[in-house]
Amino acid sequence: SDETGERWAVAEVLRIKAGLLQATKCAAADEIENLLVKSLETARRQQALSWQLRTTCDLARLWQGQGRGDEALTLLQSIYDRFTEGFGTADLIHAKALLENLVASSGGRNGEGSSKRGRRPLAAGQRRGRHP
Repeated sequence: SDETGERWAVAEVLRIKAGLLQATKCAAADEIENLLVKSLETARRQQALSWQLRTTCDLARLWQGQGRGDEALTLLQSIYDRFTEGFGTADLIHAKALLENLVASSGGRNGEGSSKRGRRPLAAGQRRGRHP
């Protein structure tokens, strides 16, 4: 709440709410997208990279279903590339699999998909170095 400062989980709550609305078909895709975008913005303000990754995965799946796979790939790759460790965790394993699916469904355009950097996700345990 605002009074106690207990707002640290707002991004995750918004993401879960979007998922529940989508699973129960109780909201239109644009409402679900708006919740996910708000969740991502909140996670960015909090510099909560793990919550950014979770929300981005959900948003990428939504966009992929809408034929917006290139946008999904670009966004998800940009978040995934910021990680330098933890590649054996469930969230990063899931994100890597989703990235590979997005690359495959993009038909390999621009060599390795359409991400801005044109890089494939790294294997578990591999590192790229820090990104600003």
